[in-house]
Amino acid sequence: MKGFSQFFQRFHPLSKLQHARQQYLMHKDCPAILQPLLQFPCPNIEDELEKLTYLVIDFETTGLNSMIDNILSIAALPIDHLRLDLSQAWHLFIDEPQVNPETVVVNHILPQMLNGAEQLDEAMHKLFSLMAGRIVIAHGANIEKRFIQHYLATRYQITHFPLIWLDTLKIERSFMSPQTNVSPNYQLATIRKNYSLPDYINHNALIDAIATGELFLAQIHKLFGSQTKYFGEVYKRSL
Repeated sequence: MKGFSQFFQRFHPLSKLQHARQQYLMHKDCPAILQPLLQFPCPNIEDELEKLTYLVIDFETTGLNSMIDNILSIAALPIDHLRLDLSQAWHLFIDEPQVNPETVVVNHILPQMLNGAEQLDEAMHKLFSLMAGRIVIAHGANIEKRFIQHYLATRYQITHFPLIWLDTLKIERSFMSPQTNVSPNYQLATIRKNYSLPDYINHNALIDAIATGELFLAQIHKLFGSQTKYFGEVYKRSL
């Protein structure tokens, strides 16, 4: 059984990610600001979720296209011992000279709110420092992934960077039966109602980060109940 377990782990997506991280550090010229993101040990399949550390992040942007749109605000919230650490919540606005009036209707970020905002480089460097040693969680993580990847490509000419992500949208999708004929709504607010979580204002980066963190804890309770909670199962459902 031990040999089978080792064989299984070798081909688990998490093992492939760990190999990619090792290869990147060995063969790529990794900027100093990014090295801590890869140097901490990659979680193992059998690691217990409670013993790992996480960072929930959320971006508010001028649109969904990272090639032409910009980040307006960033929020991050640590999870330690499967508890949200609200005392360490972090939220800031990004200096963006032009705000599309259409986006104001969605995220309520007015131009005057960006007075004295952080420059993008400063904000991203702070975010990277918060991400170091933590597993990143987002809802519909492809948006945050795309904007981070575009930033890395623009600033450091990095086309692929092997970060560890959990996606609460994909975790929720994994619970759905493939035979269902209903087209489910995977919006954050809609999914939270399935867990009787409270209604929050949408499209505020900090509130959405808190809402995502709460949803993540509810999902792993649904998945594992009182049983031991293993990282490999959650990671597989986030792909």
